[in-house]
Amino acid sequence: MIVALLLVVLALFSLWWLSTRRPAGAPPGPGFALPVLGHLLLVKSDPRKKFATWRRQYGDVFSLYLGSQLVVVLNGYKVIKDALVKHADAFSDRSPIHILGSVQSKGIIESSGPVWKAQRKASLEILREFGMGKNILAEKIQEEVGEYIKALAEKKGQPQDLAQMTQVSVSNNICYIVFGKRFEYEDPVFRRHIRTIDENVQGIGSANLAQTLPFLRFLPGDLFGIQKLFKNTVTILETFTKPYIDHHAKNTESSVDNFISAYLREIEKQQKKPTPSLINGT
Repeated sequence: MIVALLLVVLALFSLWWLSTRRPAGAPPGPGFALPVLGHLLLVKSDPRKKFATWRRQYGDVFSLYLGSQLVVVLNGYKVIKDALVKHADAFSDRSPIHILGSVQSKGIIESSGPVWKAQRKASLEILREFGMGKNILAEKIQEEVGEYIKALAEKKGQPQDLAQMTQVSVSNNICYIVFGKRFEYEDPVFRRHIRTIDENVQGIGSANLAQTLPFLRFLPGDLFGIQKLFKNTVTILETFTKPYIDHHAKNTESSVDNFISAYLREIEKQQKKPTPSLINGT
């Protein structure tokens, strides 16, 4: 009995030590961390307050464990600028998004490292071509504002949910860049997709717990809304985004006026090169 108890204690200690020990050279941080949970229970509902306390205690750079993952927290303008601007290459990678791990195409959002750099470079060149930071894009935004005012005037003073109309207006600016078209304010399909995106935004908080504790994805049921989040994401990709990609892929325009066509053109250009490209097929 005593031997068994000692083995259990030893196993728990080993689990704690392996899952929470800091690598050599890691920034300082709070000491004791629970197995599996790390410092999650100390962070509570408002990380900012606890991080402010730890900043005063450990300095502008400190580390902690969220679950079994070591996280480095940066504080202050100078520290963040030094890390993300002066050492951008060292900070270009990102953690895998476990809650969307089954989505095959990662694209520029979830990719990291050399793939992300290649995609970012191509994307910025395309956006500059479309007038990012120039009057061309500002003119399109002004046109959409005009449509917004027109749609509002058609309501003839009746009470309206301005949040929905504003969402459609802002989304149309993005859709113009990505798809080369805008949608009517009362378009039922477009509104449905916006509601789906809203559901994801509202549910991402609880689903993020599975990002910190990945094993929660495999629990029965959908306690944290992970399956719903994944289903909504796939629905948007398959029923909204993919049809436009397929359309632009089949109809090669002589003049490219949208991000999808320009990106497909870039992929085709890269495929003709003798060396493989990091953006092929993304």
